[in-house]
Amino acid sequence: MRSTNLSDLLWGQRAKLSYLVVAAIVLLFAMLGSREIWTQEHRWADIVYAMFYYHDFLHPMLDGNDYYDKPLLSYWLVAGFSMLGGELTTWAMRLPSALAGLLAIGSIYCLGAHLKDKRLGLLAGWMLLTTYYFVFWARTSSADMLNMAGSLFAVAWYFAKRDHTRLLDYTIFFLILALTALCKGLIGPVVAVLVILPDIFLQSRLKKHLNWRIFAALIPALVVYVLPFWASAHFGRQNYNENGLYEVYRENVMRYFQPFDHKGPFSTYFLYLPIYLLPWAFFFIPALFDVKSRWQKMSTNARWMVLSLLILFVFFTLSGSRRSYYVLPMVPFAILMTADWILSGANLLTRRALWAGRVAVLFFILLVINFVVVQTLYYSDGNMKEFSSELKAVATPVKAWSEWKFVMLDPESKVRFYLHLSPEVKNYGVSGNRNVQTKESLLKAWPILQNPPKDTIIITRQLYVPLLQGILKNDEIVLAKPGYLQRLLKINNENGMAAFVPK
Repeated sequence: MRSTNLSDLLWGQRAKLSYLVVAAIVLLFAMLGSREIWTQEHRWADIVYAMFYYHDFLHPMLDGNDYYDKPLLSYWLVAGFSMLGGELTTWAMRLPSALAGLLAIGSIYCLGAHLKDKRLGLLAGWMLLTTYYFVFWARTSSADMLNMAGSLFAVAWYFAKRDHTRLLDYTIFFLILALTALCKGLIGPVVAVLVILPDIFLQSRLKKHLNWRIFAALIPALVVYVLPFWASAHFGRQNYNENGLYEVYRENVMRYFQPFDHKGPFSTYFLYLPIYLLPWAFFFIPALFDVKSRWQKMSTNARWMVLSLLILFVFFTLSGSRRSYYVLPMVPFAILMTADWILSGANLLTRRALWAGRVAVLFFILLVINFVVVQTLYYSDGNMKEFSSELKAVATPVKAWSEWKFVMLDPESKVRFYLHLSPEVKNYGVSGNRNVQTKESLLKAWPILQNPPKDTIIITRQLYVPLLQGILKNDEIVLAKPGYLQRLLKINNENGMAAFVPK
């Protein structure tokens, strides 16, 4: 097929929404559980595992400590899919984010269609689907994609229903915001309200929507939002030391005005918004510079796309707490503005559409290769699953697996998930740089090594093995084997897992 026909197939006269949906399912769900959990995902793995372990789904715990920095819904979704599948797996952990990604694709399509036409909706959908960091977070277990999809869905719902004042429409809108807030915090509803307000004022809809029905619709949403926090405070553990609603205030309001961590520089989002838009940053930047010359000819909805992005950018930049991936909620609105620019201008329409079609197809293929093929090969035939099986094979002839005790000496955080270790198993860190440790510094940091118990398996990193061999002389060592692609590329595995099993 000629490149000039790609845009027509994806969002032109021959385009179908089903093409976009099938592509999204392939890219977001194929081999979803193949990659091992990475640094941030271990929180969801450990917290949900602890919920099952203690039969307590109201009081999240991490590493044996109370940990209520996020509301409960993202954990409950993982737990729910784990129950359906019969086991807590990487697939179950990531399924909520992948489904949220699919919802985001559907929402941006509907939003584009309501703002302009089906072409804008399809183009924005293809652009979002082929944005690297969108796919990355949609295939990662966290609350970030749930937050982005929830706020985008709420905005799409508003535009679909903005000409009506029905109680049911208002109720559903506020319930969407309540559920979004129960995933990550107040930032989801705030994003939705911030981008809806410009439309309300541009279209003079404020008086129309200030009615008794909108206030009545708030009641069930507030009940849904407060109920999990109320249940946490009144049922189950009496000695839980964190208050969920206070953590909402601390993580959202206090962090915005008086940040206690993640104090990125003022320029953070000037840098990371284009990065998070790759590869579409090469279209976004000229679209941004073209706003001034187009402004007078732009429709009210087109102006809203620009204003919504500008308001979000200012809001996030003025926050005292800045972090690279906090930019994620801005991405769909930057995509919409860029898609509208691609479809505007009679003289440049063919060239823009030509290059947009090429980029969409090329990056869809590249993203499938990266996330579906390469990551699967990287972890296949090695790493944590095989390490877990081999460790059990070595340990069980000595005594039953359930009779062993464990201690973790600065391993990677994912080890608890793959070995199904109790939340009560302690994890001891190390002082200073890992790569400059000595036998003496490890004995000082880990007193258990001075008299290692014979009923305890020690889990650590392979880089410590040469130092520990002289201490644990009689133990059998089990090492995590690198995955197929990792071995092929000869990537260092010094942070891979190692276990010392007493004979």
